[in-house]
Amino acid sequence: MSRQRSRSAPESTAPAAPQGASCGARTEPEGVALSPASPVARWLLPGLLGVVTFLGLLFPLYDTDFWWHLRTGEWILRQGWVPQLDLYTFTDADRPWIDLHWGFQVLIALLHRMGGVSLVIVVKGLVIAAAVLVAFRATGEGWPLARRVACWLPAVICIWGRGYERPEMLSQLFLAIWLWVAFRVEREPQWVWLLPVVQLVWVNCHALFVLGLVVAGCGVADWALRLVWGGRFGLQPLSATTLATLRTRAVAGLLAIGAALINPYFEEGALFPFTLYQKFTNEQAFYSRLIGEFQQPKVFVMAYGPRAFANPYFAAEALVALLAIGSVVLQWRRTGRVQPFRLLLLGAFLHLAWEAARNTNIFALVATTIACANFAEAWLVRSASVQSASGGAGADDERPTATAAGSQRAAGLTRGELTVASVLSVGALLVVTGVWNRVAEGNKPFGLGEARDWFIHDAARFAGREGMPELAVVNHVGQAAVYEYHNGPGRSVLMDGRLEVCTRKTFEMLYSVLGSMVAGRKEWEGLFTSSGAELPVVILDTHTSRKPIEGLLRTPGWRLVYADRTAGVFLSEARADRLELPAVDSRILFADPR
Repeated sequence: MSRQRSRSAPESTAPAAPQGASCGARTEPEGVALSPASPVARWLLPGLLGVVTFLGLLFPLYDTDFWWHLRTGEWILRQGWVPQLDLYTFTDADRPWIDLHWGFQVLIALLHRMGGVSLVIVVKGLVIAAAVLVAFRATGEGWPLARRVACWLPAVICIWGRGYERPEMLSQLFLAIWLWVAFRVEREPQWVWLLPVVQLVWVNCHALFVLGLVVAGCGVADWALRLVWGGRFGLQPLSATTLATLRTRAVAGLLAIGAALINPYFEEGALFPFTLYQKFTNEQAFYSRLIGEFQQPKVFVMAYGPRAFANPYFAAEALVALLAIGSVVLQWRRTGRVQPFRLLLLGAFLHLAWEAARNTNIFALVATTIACANFAEAWLVRSASVQSASGGAGADDERPTATAAGSQRAAGLTRGELTVASVLSVGALLVVTGVWNRVAEGNKPFGLGEARDWFIHDAARFAGREGMPELAVVNHVGQAAVYEYHNGPGRSVLMDGRLEVCTRKTFEMLYSVLGSMVAGRKEWEGLFTSSGAELPVVILDTHTSRKPIEGLLRTPGWRLVYADRTAGVFLSEARADRLELPAVDSRILFADPR
């Protein structure tokens, strides 16, 4: 179908989509059968997609934030309430802590009690795999199942790259439910009542609950545009069915917004995502220099050039973006219709992906859901055009109808379905055998438990012994969470990785201290002695703190009293003498980490 023809009014040779169809709903032309899959393919391909997603998420824990989440979950279960002020740092101890993660923290604390870290990893894999399958079911009906599953493969790879034991694992599931409802609300408006319940749970698990409201906002904007300009500019007018259910949707939407207030911090909790957003946009340049997950994709490309695309996770993200944008162009060329909801939603999540690498997984989930919706609609319009042009499918037609194709393959898999099933099976094998990990970043070997020689558990326990200082300087900031898990609350650190508590000033203070250590200078001690506080215990990890370790080893008045492959523990000479702790050999700190 030519571009000009696709924009023109529908003719008898190209049946139009029902006028009542919305941007979110399935819009197959009348008289065109959906592309059916065989009974075997209908369960086999989505099942393999879920299994592959799950297997790719089974890698040992190495996310350091897990430990302060776990410690806080245990604290909440013991105390019976959520924290209001910071529990873990001495620099920000009087700052309010809006801990919207508390639901997630309680969940992992309970899982950890039952099965340790390994059970948490398994549940993470199940939750994120469920999110992928829910989003998979949201759109794409009518598009051949093999193509639909194949379209999700780049997204799954992106999701593997950010598949950590963090609150965002729940956010992916809640976001997928929002997408599932949004794309079927025209056909089944009763599901809109599920959304306030989702929001009520979500706001008490993660600050990304605001993404559900972003989906809702895109839907409202879509309805407003079609109400005002429907019938022009490629916009479909609102149907009588849509208009009749707008009141129901409005009430459910208001309840979803109101649900954001039902958290332990009320309006402060509801508005907190906007506080974080301003922080990361206004000070993005500062944080991205220090924290890799806040870097923009363009920075990665500028640093590595074409070699950036040798990273399979980055290449997959780029492919997801191309598929989504390509689907928008194809859908418009084939149908001549503009879908504001999908365009606004894609634009919002493209913006998030552009701002920070940490948004890769949620972008992949949303972008692929939109891509499948667009590809399915374009496929159905094309099928209608082919059938109409041929006067109906006949024996000599080179393109059999969907119904005929379905009857031919009812007994088994088509070539395309078999190919996709084989790719998924090979993918699962590559993950389980460790081949995928060697090809990718090398930090996600298949397995459970904790990453080897990564967390500073023994050093943190040593630093928490009786007689040790109650204040600690820990680097890197992620490992401060391990110290907090073993020793907090009660003993506190200069800074940890909770950017919702720690400020830029705290960050700058820590790096000033580390800079002094590297140079072997002692002025950083004034941060403590000027206020009459004791000198802290200093814990420096072996992965990121080699220069500070070298500097503190040659600084007069400091002694290395503990060392292993993960970290070194330093005390002032006076405290070490009082505790009768001799200097230990530092060579293990510089051993090959492999």
